[in-house]
Amino acid sequence: MTEELVTLETAKLLKDKGFNWKCEHLIDRNKVITKYNLPQSMSCCMEIDDESVEFLCPTLYIAQKWLREIRGVYVYVEPVIGKRWKLSFCDFNVPTEESDWMENEINKGNGYKVYVTYEEALEAGIQEALKLI
Repeated sequence: MTEELVTLETAKLLKDKGFNWKCEHLIDRNKVITKYNLPQSMSCCMEIDDESVEFLCPTLYIAQKWLREIRGVYVYVEPVIGKRWKLSFCDFNVPTEESDWMENEINKGNGYKVYVTYEEALEAGIQEALKLI
């Protein structure tokens, strides 16, 4: 079994929000993924003319864990009928009665989006959470 890595878009959002956990993979601006034997940190990621051209590329699980442990936002995927998936969020930084603000902001009265795969849903949830924090 291979764990799914985040996409370039998610890797960029993670960097913007301060993600700096060591990873075995980097992704460059051309979406080329490089694997290293030893985990790399943000200091290894290349910049040209103050523009990042390489980004840490964690697994979806690590990105989800970082959001939960460092930023206090829990993104989780729930099954729906027809072998589809939907997103839910919990923000531990606000009072319990307000913890669904993120989910409400993302859905904006349009109902929840349904995804074909668990991984697709988790990636979308991580991206949406990163955009709101």
